[in-house]
Amino acid sequence: MKAPALDLDAFDDVAFPVATVAELRRKGLLRAELLGRQLLLTWNDGTPRAWADSCPHLGLPLSLGTLKRDRVQCRYHGWAFSTDDGRVVDQPTLRTSQPCSMKRFGALIAGDLVFAWLGDPEAVEAARATLPEEVLTGISLYRVVFECPFYLALFSSVDYAHFPLHTGYRPLYSIYKRFRSNEHQPGSAFPSKVVGEDDRRVTVRIDDADRTIHMYACASEMDDRGVNFFQTFVTPLGPMRTLYWECYRPRGNPLTNALARMTFRTVTTRLLNGEDRVWTGASAPNFVAGDNIHLSENDVPLGAHLRKFVLPRLTPPS
Repeated sequence: MKAPALDLDAFDDVAFPVATVAELRRKGLLRAELLGRQLLLTWNDGTPRAWADSCPHLGLPLSLGTLKRDRVQCRYHGWAFSTDDGRVVDQPTLRTSQPCSMKRFGALIAGDLVFAWLGDPEAVEAARATLPEEVLTGISLYRVVFECPFYLALFSSVDYAHFPLHTGYRPLYSIYKRFRSNEHQPGSAFPSKVVGEDDRRVTVRIDDADRTIHMYACASEMDDRGVNFFQTFVTPLGPMRTLYWECYRPRGNPLTNALARMTFRTVTTRLLNGEDRVWTGASAPNFVAGDNIHLSENDVPLGAHLRKFVLPRLTPPS
């Protein structure tokens, strides 16, 4: 089996996270990366906009410029552009003004995150339909760059079979399982199956681990029906480079929630930045080359995601 080359242009209608609401509100102007493009994000009093991070004059990144109320001014020659519609509003170096505009992309807010897409900026509802119906608020968030295609990074978030192999996991599991309702032992089989599918998502069930998994084009949800609720997003930065967003919100009493968030900020983030990132990045070149791909009953979430959201957009390898 040879995996098709990942054409990022095929995903320009999918909304991917590019910032948190809090950081864009605070700064008003941010630089972001998406699908191989450099973006400029503006806050616009809660109506975010995404633009190509390039001045229409000579191409200097506008993220190097300054934000003045409702306009961004380029540092190169002082040209200024409206952060509402992108049109040029000042060209101090010219005697005769020349019409030009910033190139606009799509942007929206869902939950605690700002999302962008590179297709029609007016297609807000279509872009929102690629996301979970409820994007979490009140989250603990950790971001890390994975050197792999976005679908492999996303699978890492729900690849329950590899979790017990993390260094230091087994001692912690004896504590963690006190909060769990099943007796599943780490390291034993995890057969899974697709139990539901619609235009927005594929639902996978792992009965042995009492897990329900939802796979979206850019996200996964893993619900343990207890304290933990994880919602993971991925942002393709390039064909083999992905920004991974782990969003976590516990569901328990205040004491349990505080302990759960502390565990997330220490143990979970260490695992994500350690073996999850290293293993996934190390395996990605072989997976993409198709030298040793063997999808099994443990890999149903990956297979379902590839089948529904990735392969239909790509040209099969020759």
